[in-house]
Amino acid sequence: MPQKENGVFPYDYVLDIFSGGLFNAPVFAEGEPLKIEYVFDCPEFRKLREQYPIERVAGKGGDFERALRLCRWLAPRLRHESNYDNHIPCNSLALLEYCFEKPDVGINCLNKAKILAECCLAIGIYARRVGGMPCSPYDGDNHVVTEIFDRKRKKWIALDPTYGSYFSDGENPLSCLELRQAFGSRIPVSVVLNRQNPAKIGELQKRNAGVNWYYAKNSYYFFFDSVSAFGEPEGCDTFYVVPEGFDLRRQRITDLEYRKEMYGADVEERIANVKKRTFRIASTSLWDDPV
Repeated sequence: MPQKENGVFPYDYVLDIFSGGLFNAPVFAEGEPLKIEYVFDCPEFRKLREQYPIERVAGKGGDFERALRLCRWLAPRLRHESNYDNHIPCNSLALLEYCFEKPDVGINCLNKAKILAECCLAIGIYARRVGGMPCSPYDGDNHVVTEIFDRKRKKWIALDPTYGSYFSDGENPLSCLELRQAFGSRIPVSVVLNRQNPAKIGELQKRNAGVNWYYAKNSYYFFFDSVSAFGEPEGCDTFYVVPEGFDLRRQRITDLEYRKEMYGADVEERIANVKKRTFRIASTSLWDDPV
């Protein structure tokens, strides 16, 4: 057993544990060739452009460069609150009115990713929320980021508005899927925070070890909104990309039962809904070119 540092295990040791779990589940379920619908034009996006300087902040350049500027502009202006109860309607206008540049109120990663995705859609960039989930049903924590499609690079790229960051292998910005594959194979990758040089990937692995393990933990399976648009459109479903052989229903039920046992949560109705729900399992074609 490795020696603890200040009472905790070294971050690189923790990263290797979660990376090993990804190594053992490298293949995803075949799933359906589902497609996400992207909506760029609506009155609410015009209002968003009028009320907030997102076009000026994004500036000129490629899709990734413009989206990253938005991500790094939003991050310090949105206070993080893990226990936020999602009581504000999940759309960029309502959320920004509630918390933008207000240090006394905060929102969680789910809603931050929604704001960034909508800001990108409003200026013509393909964007969507991606939820990263842990393997363990006894882990009540997960993380949500935004992916944008860069038309020049012809690839999806993950951005995290919680940290104002993206992910790199030292040469290329990565999607959630590419990051997962790299972690599972112990290929040098890291989150890239503001003012960090992605070319120094070895240095970043060490410097950002306290964050990298968290992304590895929350990369076992993924979920997506079936429609990426303003707010939560009627009929919007959830698509899941899961490892081959993974029993999503069993995992969700066990997770809810654990919450009841540990925290006294009222989960009976939610368990009943999970038992009768049809889970839409998508293939990794969700990372194909949407254009």
